[in-house]
Amino acid sequence: MNPLSSDPDIIAERLTATEVEIQRGSLATSIDKTDWFPLLIEGGSHRSTTETRALFDLVGKDMIAKMTTKFYQLAFADPHLDKFIRSHNDPHGERFANWISEKLGNDTSWSEERARRPRHEVELADGRSTVVHDRSSAHGAAWHSVKREPEKVGRHFKLDDARVWMRLHFLAMREVGIVEKSPQFAEYYVRFIGHFVKVYEGRAPMFAREAFRWGADEENVKAYVGNGRIFNEIIDKPFTSHLAMLPTEEAEDVIWPYYDTHKDLIEARGAGAGW
Repeated sequence: MNPLSSDPDIIAERLTATEVEIQRGSLATSIDKTDWFPLLIEGGSHRSTTETRALFDLVGKDMIAKMTTKFYQLAFADPHLDKFIRSHNDPHGERFANWISEKLGNDTSWSEERARRPRHEVELADGRSTVVHDRSSAHGAAWHSVKREPEKVGRHFKLDDARVWMRLHFLAMREVGIVEKSPQFAEYYVRFIGHFVKVYEGRAPMFAREAFRWGADEENVKAYVGNGRIFNEIIDKPFTSHLAMLPTEEAEDVIWPYYDTHKDLIEARGAGAGW
């Protein structure tokens, strides 16, 4: 059984578009640039609110789609991540943008597209095939990708996989201008990804903020590209090596990304801290 099938967020994604609750309301002036919003988690599942919809509107779906398209361009070029991706021809970026749009309460485009999506069989590395129709089955297929090293076929996502994914995803967010346009959205979005990444590797959330910071330094990106787009400091390293790359306050923080107030988050980080 695919363990992702029991995740509360993935269970919620089985709803049809008509069953998905989208929070709407008067959003144009509902938030201020200084406002900070906690993640709303009910039964282990992220819930959209009028505030998340307003945050989404700060950047808009076109810019979100640019981010997800850029992310997949980076992922295709990354030798580690590309092993999980069966085909470069599928509309990965569009689907990812729809998923984000729906999760933040903008529309039901992901559920609507998923209902129309053709159910094609996908060849797996062990000679079997499967039908990919949602996030759970897609990731199950990725574990058994024909591109993976034989000794890694069937291995679930590990911490190094999640960290590479987050670094490139947040780099894409920077490169299309979302961080510059709305730091407020970007800060929420890092916590949003911190919530969702935990289903793939339980220790991954604590590395989300490091992944975001990594892309802020152009020298980091140049070194990565110059090294053949391989993160030698991450891939196949023991957890102690990963942990040593974090500030102590992040390595020991068991609450993030679920703080109730920004004040609580600041106090946990120490005086003068930001995220």
